[in-house]
Amino acid sequence: MKGKTEPIHPNPSPIIDFRVGHTTLGLFGLCFYVEENIGGAVNSFRISHLSDLHLTANDNVARSEPRLFGALTGMNAHFRKIIASKAVQESDLVLVTGDVTDRGDIGAWQFFWDTVEKANIKDRVRVVPGNHDVCCLGVRLPMKRKQYREEDMAKVHKGLLMGGQPTQFPWAYSPDPRVVVFGLNSNNLGNFTAATNAMGDIGYYQLKDLASMLHKHREVPVKIIAMHHSPNIPEEETAIKRGQRPFSQLDRIGHQVPESQRRMLNLLCVTHKVRLLLHGHLHMSEDRRITGVRYIGAAASTEPQHSPQGPILQFPTYQVSAKTHRVSCNSAVVPI
Repeated sequence: MKGKTEPIHPNPSPIIDFRVGHTTLGLFGLCFYVEENIGGAVNSFRISHLSDLHLTANDNVARSEPRLFGALTGMNAHFRKIIASKAVQESDLVLVTGDVTDRGDIGAWQFFWDTVEKANIKDRVRVVPGNHDVCCLGVRLPMKRKQYREEDMAKVHKGLLMGGQPTQFPWAYSPDPRVVVFGLNSNNLGNFTAATNAMGDIGYYQLKDLASMLHKHREVPVKIIAMHHSPNIPEEETAIKRGQRPFSQLDRIGHQVPESQRRMLNLLCVTHKVRLLLHGHLHMSEDRRITGVRYIGAAASTEPQHSPQGPILQFPTYQVSAKTHRVSCNSAVVPI
């Protein structure tokens, strides 16, 4: 894929007939298709969205997060199946919205990059870090936050650089003249305890730079923002109405970015006509509109779902028609 990170093609070809449509989202990994009509031939641009892989250096290690019936294992094996699936193999871009690793260790990063390289998709992958890649999952002494922030970023830089990924945030990446992706680091760097490692924090300067990038690439039709944390966790009553698992007030505080940053981010999305804001972190599938902007959360891609046929890994796929401007939805299912 001959995409590039800065500068970005500011003017898509006038012979491209394009508009993004809307539909309801399925489960787990996400695939978006942007279809173009050039000279009568229809071509698609496909994006897979994976999140919360929680990979480990060794296959037999359990995920650190607790589960009701025991810790999850098999994340590495599930990831191999995901990467080998037709949906991912045929994607033009694979976005991973954080928690690539379970504990941020280099061995897990090495497994990730070795796996995508063996699958011949390394040049199609773009990653933003999650709290498990960056933040402290234990306890640290207070009064050294600046030092801890630097140490946290140095740790994740090593993992990102192994795959030739950008390490300065925000970044802008254009894999196609019609598409630009903006990557944010939404992690609470320099946290002191495991109780605060899941909190989000974008910060003023990232948002300021994002505003400049959005303005610079204002002519690109499809703008996508990728980050790890959810910028909108619904109140308990709203979640129940949507048929989702509700989060308590304490859980919401502990898992999302501060309200002022959420509002500023949403205003930037509205003002600059961002089509999609993609995230992970909550280990649940979400699809909602906030002030007209479509926010989509991916579930933990390596965590199995139950089906009548048995446990599966599922990837909804989306195709946007250049002619009708409608979105068609299909699901790719990978048996375990």
